[in-house]
Amino acid sequence: MKIKLIKRIFSAVLLVVILLFTVSCTEIIELELDSSDIRLVVDGIITMDTSSQIVKLTTSSSYFLNEAPSVVSGALVRVQSEELLVTFTELYPESGLYVCPDGFHGIKGNDYKLFINLASPVGGKTDYEAITTMPQTDFSIDSIVLEYQPVWDFYLINLFANDPPTTDFYKIDALRNGQIITDTAYRSSVTDDRFFNGNNTNGLAAMFLRADEVMPGDTITLVLSSITKEYYEFFLELQAESGQSNPLFSGPPANISSNIQPGGLGFFSAQSSVRKSLVVNPAK
Repeated sequence: MKIKLIKRIFSAVLLVVILLFTVSCTEIIELELDSSDIRLVVDGIITMDTSSQIVKLTTSSSYFLNEAPSVVSGALVRVQSEELLVTFTELYPESGLYVCPDGFHGIKGNDYKLFINLASPVGGKTDYEAITTMPQTDFSIDSIVLEYQPVWDFYLINLFANDPPTTDFYKIDALRNGQIITDTAYRSSVTDDRFFNGNNTNGLAAMFLRADEVMPGDTITLVLSSITKEYYEFFLELQAESGQSNPLFSGPPANISSNIQPGGLGFFSAQSSVRKSLVVNPAK
């Protein structure tokens, strides 16, 4: 009798546990997912090229909003360098792209200050600014070599460049027939010069290209840009946060650094660049 009673009690307890587990699995849990405050996002670079310098203005959006960020139109955008103050004009209405006057370009060693006055507040503010300096790094590219890797079926662009004996930071991009290939943070790369400071890079593997991105007769161009330490750190953070989390269940992403004040996102940078091109040989 005692054994039967114990079995009955055990069965009853087990049934209750199963019922509780089933209820807990089907219960709808409401999560309060507050969206962050809308903030101004600035993407602006001053270069030594005589082509137009562009400042792009958008707003941040909710992580769960599956659409492109809103552009910021109708703003007054100005850049000051030394005694020169230039006004950037919007490329076309509602574009959020602001271009400089013809002939304006960056000069090594100059400071550049960005002033933004918005037609309507973003994040409760209408006035933003940022300041940056174009590095004076005296660097050069001797040559680039395209090397096919048959095991992995991709190409390496090996860089032979001369680096001065100062602490420098670089951004590396690539073009194919004049069209940018490294159009995302994932494809571009940044590096410091700790391993080749004051020397030649001696064939540094600077960039990889997929096999379908390289065709016989193509002109491949490598762009090596001298950047500030602040932009170098910003870009590393951008790459880390735009990639996959590792480990899988890592904590929430941290805010990426920015020089847009007060409280903006993105970065305003000035960088000097050198380029070197080659024509792809018909044979791999």
